[in-house]
Amino acid sequence: MRVDVNRLAELKILTQKLNYAFRDFELLNKSLTHKSYANEKQGLCLKDNERFEFLGDSVINLAVSRYLLSRNSGLSEGELSSVRAQLVNEQSLARFARKICLGDFLLLGKGEEVSGGRVKPSLLANAMEAVMAAVFIDSCFDTAYEVILGLFKETIDELTTKRMVADYKGLLQKYCQAHVLSNPVYKLVSEMGPDHCKTFMVQVHILGEPYGVGVGRTKKEAEQTAAMQSMEQLHARTKLTV
Repeated sequence: MRVDVNRLAELKILTQKLNYAFRDFELLNKSLTHKSYANEKQGLCLKDNERFEFLGDSVINLAVSRYLLSRNSGLSEGELSSVRAQLVNEQSLARFARKICLGDFLLLGKGEEVSGGRVKPSLLANAMEAVMAAVFIDSCFDTAYEVILGLFKETIDELTTKRMVADYKGLLQKYCQAHVLSNPVYKLVSEMGPDHCKTFMVQVHILGEPYGVGVGRTKKEAEQTAAMQSMEQLHARTKLTV
């Protein structure tokens, strides 16, 4: 389907947020077409963005992996995998999508529109993957890499810097002992993915209250990240009460 003038104007606003000028706007439009919309417009023979999601997931993973290695941070393979898992997951991708108001540009069916599809984390994350696939197809990997870094770089730098600092589980244990708190309890929230490539989500509980959440390729990595986030929350509370 050719992109009409009004839709083209909308898409040009998005390209400014992405800092990338598309040569073929039909690719960008397809990346934003949810299956609910395509199903309602069957007479137009529209293609939805699901196949682009598949490609975009790989493009983002490769771009993040390349940048992590280029930083020469000294992190181990497991730590690098943990940082990448924190970035390339539904919650994180949806957060990046919100930064560029991606939900405003989605083409949704009436039912999905009414049910709040524009703010659903799953739809936003999938759309982010699809858009990066569209950038890749429209240009090349090096260009897609720069577009992804434009959105991800600051967060990657923060995460890798924090991961290089310390054993956060040990630090959290010492903090709780020093402040007469109960020992932190690490609860497994979910396991995602096939057996050979699982992603774990863990949350810390202190005195029965939920604190930081961590994601990792192993439970240990997820616990370290959850402990790090818990330390940040505890320090923030301490500042507020001083």
